[in-house]
Amino acid sequence: MHKHKAIMTDRRFQILKINSQRYKNKLIARKLNLSIENTKPQKWRLYCYLGDVHNAIYAINIGLQMGLLKKSDLAEAIREEIYGDTIKQKAQILYYPKR
Repeated sequence: MHKHKAIMTDRRFQILKINSQRYKNKLIARKLNLSIENTKPQKWRLYCYLGDVHNAIYAINIGLQMGLLKKSDLAEAIREEIYGDTIKQKAQILYYPKR
């Protein structure tokens, strides 16, 4: 991938935030009233802004580290993938503590 000097725009921030809810390109485009042809390059430029990012999970993780996203912004499945914690695991810890 060649280098592209990207800046964070409102549109790219919206894409990152919607992406954190586990939406794919087609649904991102629909939610933002964009064409799919416009969504893909915007997402690519977002990835360039975040660094050497090649997938959505890594972009979300970098977004969290940069303070662009909060843990509460994430869909549960993505929260589990990034943090490795599930509500079920937390419930087991509360109700079945290690002895």
